[in-house]
Amino acid sequence: MNTTVLYSQAGIATQIVISVEEDYFIVDAGDGTLRDLLHEKIDLRKIKGIFLTHGHYDHMAGLYALLGHFRIIERKEKIDIYFPQGCKEVEQVVLAFKRSYDDFIFKIRIHRINGGDKIKIKDLKIKIFQMKHYAAVGKNRILHPDAAVGYQFIHHDKIIAISGDTGMCPGLIELVRGVDVAYIDSTFKEEEATDT
Repeated sequence: MNTTVLYSQAGIATQIVISVEEDYFIVDAGDGTLRDLLHEKIDLRKIKGIFLTHGHYDHMAGLYALLGHFRIIERKEKIDIYFPQGCKEVEQVVLAFKRSYDDFIFKIRIHRINGGDKIKIKDLKIKIFQMKHYAAVGKNRILHPDAAVGYQFIHHDKIIAISGDTGMCPGLIELVRGVDVAYIDSTFKEEEATDT
């Protein structure tokens, strides 16, 4: 099991590709993911799953482009898309794609997931952990919670942990406990520090 970071910048999501034998899995699909996959010469027909940590634009804006490109290359293989229960943004993108085109031949399977869920794909096991993510919106930067998860990818004896935006929380501590590699997507500016 290997990982490739497609893109990472503070304040913009980190897109990661996990390769397991001949299969690929994407974690988060922000804007530019398709371009970065093509640049890395990844066979898009071998992408078996797209795992989204939450529904903010920088984590899933490239999903429509991926689905559109799958249509153009006449992908036949199904694609599984995993995202947190309550993440309406992803459902809306998939629904918009399905309503826009009736000539694509691959099947899109969506999976609404929660912390504690487990997934098995061939020899790959994936454990889901609940993350704590608050979005600051509006003129007064009001915080509101958003559905968010982290993933542990387990293949043989190797464990890779990946979180989207998160703050310190019990789920994050459990996500990274005992793993070989952890990718944590979080931006914290010094001027935002508090005593709590």
